[in-house]
This record gives sequence, C-alpha cells and structure tokens, in this order.
Amino acid sequence: MDQEKKETYDAAMLSLLLTSLPWLVHVADRLFALGLQAYGLRPLEGQGLGGIWTLPFLHEGVDHLISNTPSLFLLIFGLFLFYRKTGWAILFSLYFVSGLLTWFMGRPGSVHIGASGLSYALAAFHFTSGIIKKVPRQMAFALLVAFLYGGFVWAFFPTLYRDTDISWEGHLSGLMTGILFAFYFRRSGPAPPVYPALEEEEDADSDEDAWWRLPEKESGES
Repeated sequence: MDQEKKETYDAAMLSLLLTSLPWLVHVADRLFALGLQAYGLRPLEGQGLGGIWTLPFLHEGVDHLISNTPSLFLLIFGLFLFYRKTGWAILFSLYFVSGLLTWFMGRPGSVHIGASGLSYALAAFHFTSGIIKKVPRQMAFALLVAFLYGGFVWAFFPTLYRDTDISWEGHLSGLMTGILFAFYFRRSGPAPPVYPALEEEEDADSDEDAWWRLPEKESGES
C-alpha cells in the first residue's frame, strides 16, 4: 500500500471509529435504561458545563443519529486526511469551543444534545480553510461540503425553530467556531502549491549574472 492510500485508509478508519461512539452510547443507554439524555448541555448552569463533553454523544433516537452520522463521518475523514499532525488538536478545539459557546448562547432551562454543533463546526472549518489556503484538494473538498450541506445556512435563524427542539444555538456556535479555527490553523496541513514559473522568475531576479544586467563600468572610464 503506497503512502497516499495508507493515509486515506487511516483517516477513514479513524473517522469510522469516532462516529461509531455515539451509536455505542445510544445502544448502551437503551439496553440499560441509563437515561443519559439528562446529562446533556444545560446553558448557563454550573452543573450543565459537563454537557460540553457529553453533547456530541447523546441523541434523541435512531433518526437523530442517522441524520448526523454521514456528515460527521465525511467531515472527520477530511480533517484527518488533510491534517494528520494537528487533526486531534483541531478536533478538540472545535469540540470544546463550540460546546462552550452553546452553553453561553443557549436558552436557560433547555437541554442540548446531539453532534450537529460539531458537524457545523467541522463544515465551517473545511469551507473556510479551502477558501483561505487555496490548496486544490482542500478547495475541492470545500466545494463538496458546500454542495452537500449548503442548506445548513438556514439553521442559524431562531425564528425557523421557534416551536421545535432543534438547537439553532449549537449550529451558530459551530459556525463561528469553525471559521475562527480555520484562520487559527491556517498554517497547518498541506501547503499551497508552488508553481515552477514563479520560482524561475524569482531566481532570475536574484541572479547577479543575469543576461539583462548591464556590466558595471570599470574604474577610469567616463
């Protein structure tokens, strides 16, 4: 297996492992009647801060899990494919800060569960990184994210979810977090391509013996 295929395989396996964790938690919750949803994120409550860590692992039901799993798998896969050295640091940053912002922004008395906030953070991170870094592979992945999840922009308007249990605060927190860390980690991951033509021009400009330079006059000439 060549290096590129190995890196792709490793990223896919790691993403599969991470996206299976909410399913394992859900199965354990149902089998043993643990009532884990009570440990979700509770905004502006001291005891609810622990929900920052449990938030992405808790879901309302199988339908909720199915709606979050494909996007989470693809976005985590892309993260570890492009950011092999800093992928864990980026994921932790998106995970923690998006949860913390949701804790600050959420409605008092509400309970937030689900991985959609983290998915939005990853999507915003990939899209913004593709724009600012101009790496062809990342730009292509950003376009794929925009094509598949372009409708997520509607998830930031509270009036659309006034009578629902959907956490627009988590979505908005994820968006802001993803954009923030796309700029913070802009020097991580693959570097933009360097085009040979530009290198040759720079080399020519710095060459003291370039043909177009005029010879210096010898001393004594007027």
